[in-house]
Amino acid sequence: MAAPASDKNDGSKSESSGGIKALLPLILNIVLLPVIAFAMTQYVILPRLNSAASAAAPVEGDGHDKDSAGAGDASHGDKQADPSGHSPASGKGGNSSEGGGHGGAMETTEMLESVTVNVAGTMGSRLLMAKIGVRGNNPKLKDIVAARAPDLRDAASSLLYTKTLMDIERQGARITIKAELKNAFQRILGPGVFTEVVMPEMAVQ
Repeated sequence: MAAPASDKNDGSKSESSGGIKALLPLILNIVLLPVIAFAMTQYVILPRLNSAASAAAPVEGDGHDKDSAGAGDASHGDKQADPSGHSPASGKGGNSSEGGGHGGAMETTEMLESVTVNVAGTMGSRLLMAKIGVRGNNPKLKDIVAARAPDLRDAASSLLYTKTLMDIERQGARITIKAELKNAFQRILGPGVFTEVVMPEMAVQ
């Protein structure tokens, strides 16, 4: 026996209504999500960004103004400290170059009398003659050398007396002897009195 037409219509209506209800959350998500995102951006995120930017702008402006004011005060202070326009640093530099230390004195060389000794190992048949001096920028170097000249010549003679012909003719012998003389003279004059020993002449006869 066939079902009544009214029963068939009720079944189709219930099925269609059930399908729409199942899709309703998805439809609402698709429609409402863009609206919610636009509203959040327009009324929440953008106002916060604008307020943060407006709050940071005065702080940066104040720091710049303070730096400018500090630089202006510093330059004004420099002008007041030295009306001639010279900076304090340049003034100090001029004083140091004009100072009375050894760095500002002219370098001079004080020569001793020639030293002549027998060459070691030659049985007195050969003589070694040398002209020796000390160089430095100590303003009292001349007086010091003159006062200790006998001691300096004695130290030089004692040192040169030990040199053989092989020692004198060895390559770099002059440099070695000058270094040894410097050490010997420093023990007599003390450190800092002179800077180097000069030996313009050294000959074996």
